Amino acid sequence: MTSVTRICIATFLALQIVSSSRADDIPVKEAFVMALQQAVRTGDKSWLADHTRYPLRYNGRSHISIRNKASFVKNYPTIIGRKLRAAVLAQDPENVFENWQGMMVGEGNYNIWVRDAGSSGLDQHYELIAINDVE
Repeated sequence: MTSVTRICIATFLALQIVSSSRADDIPVKEAFVMALQQAVRTGDKSWLADHTRYPLRYNGRSHISIRNKASFVKNYPTIIGRKLRAAVLAQDPENVFENWQGMMVGEGNYNIWVRDAGSSGLDQHYELIAINDVE
């Protein structure tokens, strides 16, 4: 093994350690918001449907009953509108509005409400509980 190869391997391993320690430093709430944004950015209907509490409260331009994952996936283009998508992606994951109902990702009339559905403070498990996409 050449010295250049050893240096490359050592650098790679050092970067892996630094990046994994940074990932561990991100609070669970912030990590969930970032994962939610990534799912919205890429149109990952399955991820969003899997992280939703049903029935989902949807307040939008049309009246849709979202009772299960199949309904979420089928109605995705209506549920996640252009303005809602922009508001969610513009959200700073470190500065999310929170109250007794949960946390709001987005702003104004365009937001997704998320609640910790974990059984205790140690078991944080977030779910989408409401989507607002109204003018």
